[in-house]
Parts: sequence; structure tokens; C-alpha cells
Amino acid sequence: MSFRYLGNKTKLSEWIIGEIRRIIPIGSSIADPMCGTASISLALAQAGYSVTAADALAFPVVHARSRLLAKQAPPFKAFGGYDKALDWLRSIPPTEGYFFREFGDAGTPANGRQPRLYFSASNAARIDGIRVSIRDLASSGTISGLEHSILLHNLILATNKVANISGTYGYFLKELSKNAQHPITFESLQFEQTPGSHSVLQGPIEKHASSLCVDAVYLDPPYTKRQYAGNYHILETIAQEDEPVAVGDGGLRPWKEQASDFCYRRFAGKAFRKTLEQLSVPHVFISYSQDGQIHEDELLDILNDFGKVTLHEQSYNRYRSNNKVKEGTLLERLYHIKCY
Repeated sequence: MSFRYLGNKTKLSEWIIGEIRRIIPIGSSIADPMCGTASISLALAQAGYSVTAADALAFPVVHARSRLLAKQAPPFKAFGGYDKALDWLRSIPPTEGYFFREFGDAGTPANGRQPRLYFSASNAARIDGIRVSIRDLASSGTISGLEHSILLHNLILATNKVANISGTYGYFLKELSKNAQHPITFESLQFEQTPGSHSVLQGPIEKHASSLCVDAVYLDPPYTKRQYAGNYHILETIAQEDEPVAVGDGGLRPWKEQASDFCYRRFAGKAFRKTLEQLSVPHVFISYSQDGQIHEDELLDILNDFGKVTLHEQSYNRYRSNNKVKEGTLLERLYHIKCY
């Protein structure tokens, strides 16, 4: 499955879990309240921890529910099983709706600009038809809440594979790429029978920090100026199942109310401090890049106010949104705070 997300920690998960395991016994409870793709949440669950995942945005919550809560394929009684539900997704006819109009290469955006080339016309129409069909199933009570999330999870992953983008949805490529010209397809998910009891919440870290009753918290805040709400607006629209006004040349949904202070150099330090003040847990782990908005010395000054800090480092290839790698490597820093 394809997770084309900025800051995705899949390739660093073995190292991160290994460092956490040195300190937190297997079977403990850990929260991942900025879970993104839920890659670390799933790796923690696979390692034997009970995980509480959360995110401010809707599409990461869809990922987390599907990856953590579905330990086996749900029954999908309306179809006769998960495989038949996938066949249903594949059979839904195209509809020239919101995605076709606003994001397809043959569309007519409501603001009068030229077509936005996020998708081929045929794929945009397929996404429209599938979105409407999933929404109708859910509203009629034909599928469960978890089955609803899994269908949206499948759609988001399939959409990512045919999106005509360099890596994020901040803008589209000038011409349809080869991937974007392929028809949208749906692959079967692999369900993980992980031990432990897991839960998934939605909302910003400020909403959940003070109520987390766990043995440890793993924080993976944004570290660049790119706001996830803006750069992944199309996936958020799929997860929210709405049709927001598509603003500007890029067609972004209104996102500023979901902006993270961690993305602003002038606010990031205060955001770290505020989050740590709200947490009441024995251990906090923070994954943060060498390229982050806050310099290492400044961040250490903040963290040292909350406990004994240990720093672990791991090098990795620099990320570029077109999936190529710039010369050189970066350091990913994993801070462990043994809280006072």
C-alpha cells in the first residue's frame, strides 16, 4: 500500500520502536496523538503495546481506525465479506460530480479557472461515484462504522496512487503523469491481529493531552512550515465526505482553522511547552528532525524543564516530494523525557 506523506516514519519505525522498547515494557499503554499515517501506532501495536492513536485531521483517523481496530477483516454482511466489498468498489460506475468538476483534467472549476490536473477525468469521475456510494451506505446503516472507515481507507490509498502530484496536494503537475493515467485500482488490505487493546480518537493534541492515562506518549509533531491540512486537502475531503468550496488555483479546502502552531517558527516552541504542560505521564518520546523549526539547543532547553532528557539519533535520506532524494542525509532525533 502507498503512503505518500511528508514526514511518514515507516522507514524509521524499527529504530523508534527499538528505542522505546528499551524503556517501556511490552504490554504497556502508549498514546500516539499526532499519528499521521498511523505507521508508528501500528508498529507499537505489533510490538505488543496497547495504543491510543489520534490526530487533528480526519484522514489520519481513517487510517488509524483501519490499521489498529480492524484486527481481522470485518464481516461486511451487506456484501458477503470483505473481498466482495472490494468487488463492489471496483464495480461502481463513474459520476461527473464534485471531484470531476474541481480536480479532474476535464473539469470546470466553480471559480472559473482552468481545469485542475490532480486526476484524469476518468479517475475523478470514479472517485465521485465511489464517494457517493460509500456515503449512502453509511448513512443508511448498511455498514458498520469500522467498515465505513475501511472503505474510505481503501479509497484514500487508491486515490494516492493515481494522483497527479509531486508528493503533496499543495498543487498538481502541469501534465498528467504515467501513474495518473492509470485507472484507479483497489488492493486488498492486510489486517493485523495485534495483541493489546487499542483506541482511536479525533482532535488536536490540545484536546486530548490532559486526559491521556497511559504509560507513555509518543509525539511526532510537524517540523516544517508545510501545513498538513492544506497539503493534504483532497484526502481530508475524502475522509470528511463533504464538498467544500475549492479555493484558488490549487483548489484547497478552507484549512486555516486546522493549522498547527508547530509549523510556525515563532509559535513552535510555545506549542511544545503547552503540550508538555498538559501531559501527565511518566514518559514522553518526541520524534523531531534536524531540519525542524526549532534548533536542537532551544528544544532541549524546553524539554529539560519537564524531566530528564535523553537524546537518540538516526540518519536517513532527505525527503523530496517527487520521491527523489537530495544529496546527503538528515538526523532524526528521538528525545526521551523521564518526566518529573
